[in-house]
Amino acid sequence: MRFIPLVVSLLILALPAVAVTITERPDTIGNGQPIYITIRNLPEDSTFSLLVESTSAVQPDSEFVFQMSQFVMPFALKKSSVTATLSGTSQNKLEVMKESTIVTVSGKSVDGHFSTTKTYDITQGTYDYFRLSGTSLPSSTSITAQIQVTGTKQGPDDSEISFVVEGLTTGFITTAVLVDGRQVMYKTIPVGGTPGPGGSSTSYSGPSTSATAPPPEQWNTFTSADGLASITVSQAGTVGFLKVPAEHVTQEMRVISGPYSLVPQNATYLPPAKLQFQIPEGTHLGGLAIASLSGETWTLLPSKIQNDTMSATITSSGTYALFGPVVTPATTLTSVTTTTTLLTTTAPTTPSTTKTSLSPFTLVLAIGIGCIVLLVKKR
Repeated sequence: MRFIPLVVSLLILALPAVAVTITERPDTIGNGQPIYITIRNLPEDSTFSLLVESTSAVQPDSEFVFQMSQFVMPFALKKSSVTATLSGTSQNKLEVMKESTIVTVSGKSVDGHFSTTKTYDITQGTYDYFRLSGTSLPSSTSITAQIQVTGTKQGPDDSEISFVVEGLTTGFITTAVLVDGRQVMYKTIPVGGTPGPGGSSTSYSGPSTSATAPPPEQWNTFTSADGLASITVSQAGTVGFLKVPAEHVTQEMRVISGPYSLVPQNATYLPPAKLQFQIPEGTHLGGLAIASLSGETWTLLPSKIQNDTMSATITSSGTYALFGPVVTPATTLTSVTTTTTLLTTTAPTTPSTTKTSLSPFTLVLAIGIGCIVLLVKKR
């Protein structure tokens, strides 16, 4: 009988873990209608990332607002942050309101792009709104607004996130959920009856996979909301950039840009896609390369520099970053220390003054003898 608990424990350990599942409904919405994200078996202390991105037509040099109202957060996120990115704008503002607390971040765009990250504990409950607003560029006819919430999950394993879309009469809403860096859900739905790819009005889930390349005019370029990375693919669906934490980076390398997780994560790019990163001004070009993350290992890809960009060809989605070597002054410091040590240890010892100088008595005696000699010569 004493072996029964051990057998039961071994059987429990042998059972497969229940996979987390996340679904979204409905497949199309109108302005002012809710979206529901149902979550099942989300492990405690897992890293949870939610991306909500809107793409909509705007008038040039006009005011815009994209808002998720009555945002129900069924669990808390510790060590969390809120990231807002906008493209096609000149002025920008992020606002998060819960009860009587309002967090506001505003700023101007650089080359039509704006990105800001705010460390913010996401607590359980209902938020009045997450709001992105601002002014479009004089040349813009569309804008992309993106909110990403990331943190460590604390709360029920089974729950539901919901929010009401406001300020978007026509366009698209893309939602993506990553758990511990792995995509669990990715979905794009039209707002206000906007036709999807191919003229349909139903939802679609990203790039199709086809070995036959379409004509050159059907290649599409998708850019991260901060404007620092882009991908050119032949598929008809969309590719999204989700900023993720820089993990498993060795001490010899540093992240110059990224990392970005390309969503949907299960996409295959045939023919290969071109992934491109902007090289920040002043960056040392030696040792730069685009890297991909597989498990816990970063692998440098064959990369090519052209003007102020670095590019690589990839055949599938995943997590990518622009890497460079860590530059340290260790060699210079060692050289200076060695030189100082040699000067200290090899410098000759100062001779004793008692062996090379005259004592006061000897000096007086010599002067006296000299005077006597002079007197004798005069006589």
